[in-house]
Amino acid sequence: MDVSFSNKHAEPRRSRMAEGAAGHEGATSSSGESQSSGQTSKRVKVYPEKINRVRAKKPKTRNGCRTCKLRRVKCDETKPSCQRCTKFGVSCNGYLKPPAPASSAKKRLLPSHSCPLHISILPMTALFRDQEEYQYWLYFRDEVVHDLAGHVPTKCWNYVVLQACNDSPTLRYLTVAIAALGKSKSPFGAREKHREFAVIKYGQALRSMREMVASSNDLETIRTMLIASLLIFSFESMHGNPEQAVEHAKATLKMMKKRLDTSSRKYSQIRRLSSIPGLEDEVLEIFVRLDNTIMSSILGDPYRPRYSFLDITYIDEHLYMPPSFRDLVEAKGYLEHFQFRAMPYLSHLTDTFMYGDKFACPVSESVYEILGSQLQQWYRSFQPLFDAALRPDDKNFIGAATLRCLALGTDISVQRVCLKIDKRPKELFEVEAREILDLTRRVVLDHRFKKTFGFDCGVVPALFIAVMICRNRGIREEAIRILRLAEGRIEVVWDAVKVAELGERMLRAEEQGQTVLVV
Repeated sequence: MDVSFSNKHAEPRRSRMAEGAAGHEGATSSSGESQSSGQTSKRVKVYPEKINRVRAKKPKTRNGCRTCKLRRVKCDETKPSCQRCTKFGVSCNGYLKPPAPASSAKKRLLPSHSCPLHISILPMTALFRDQEEYQYWLYFRDEVVHDLAGHVPTKCWNYVVLQACNDSPTLRYLTVAIAALGKSKSPFGAREKHREFAVIKYGQALRSMREMVASSNDLETIRTMLIASLLIFSFESMHGNPEQAVEHAKATLKMMKKRLDTSSRKYSQIRRLSSIPGLEDEVLEIFVRLDNTIMSSILGDPYRPRYSFLDITYIDEHLYMPPSFRDLVEAKGYLEHFQFRAMPYLSHLTDTFMYGDKFACPVSESVYEILGSQLQQWYRSFQPLFDAALRPDDKNFIGAATLRCLALGTDISVQRVCLKIDKRPKELFEVEAREILDLTRRVVLDHRFKKTFGFDCGVVPALFIAVMICRNRGIREEAIRILRLAEGRIEVVWDAVKVAELGERMLRAEEQGQTVLVV
């Protein structure tokens, strides 16, 4: 055993015991001192055992002030002067500025080139029977739907119809059929193969639609039927069956009046007050437009009654029109609102043009003043948009020019209704007709203009009005030439070729001394 080691630790303990004994001896008397010499009392004081304490670990920071760093103490990092320096009674020398990073550019975690993810492809492909169907649907989405919508954007075609295809096989069959039919009209590719495929898919769509109607009759089914009716109208028109398309549309409009009670609803193209539960406003809007277009179309028999199938009541007679329109969508909404309110008078114009004033609907002077003032305000509000669209290669040119032509056609139509033939000078409406010719010629020759079917009125009805109203033969012949240039263009019920043929028939009748066609 190491004695030195045990003695080294025992020595402090003996000194402490001696100090305790000395204190005790100082407190006793001399007699007690003699006794302690004889008998030594052994008193041992026990001290608690020391335990090694572990310092709490905290993250080190290098943001302390200069003074605390020199003193090697923890800084509380209070700005602008730390409290530790203040309490210690020294001046805080502030903080060092953090060093600038070596490179300010963020380090890339991924390669610079990335491939876009088409999220919609995976769920959409599962909805189709094969890749061929899916490719046709992509063609409908990327090409055909824009032709149907026209040059003024509309949510019905660009959003509602495409989204509805996710839930309805009937709509998928119809869109695929229309896409295949559209490809069959292309000068390139297997045209006959596309047409056969279109007819097959159209037949599947009709069978699927009958099964859907037989199994359910709720609002969602009615909504799907309405969207399907728009697609059926498009297919039949593109397939060369306009009469069948119109008859199907009339049946759908009658169904809407019965099932959705449209006759008891008030409608405003501006405020959309007649919203029907479960039916998007954009879908109702396109049916209101279709109803008015059919009502004012060429029937071939002036004695046939013209009436609205929806029988909706139009409101907002004294509407507020903004000083300038935000975009073409707003401009078109106000123009159509004006046209819909004037439709009781304008619907008979085609009969008046071809068969004489006895078929015209009389307009009171007060109504004419209201219509005239609203249309003049529309011209003023539309002018900034129109001026901007006239710039070279402006993307909105076709849409703006089309709206301008429709407004001019509506303007001279309203005036024509309120004027008698014997008071109408020969040069009347020449200025408006020449502007229609100039704009429509530029539109038809534009490479962006598609000579296909579109579910929106544009240049064709405007040229029809120029042919029928203007008395200048040169202007009318030029309008017919432009219609011939637009061969293949069909706007709802207005076929460019058929309107051109009707204009030529009118000119031949006038050469034979007839001012109107014989009923």
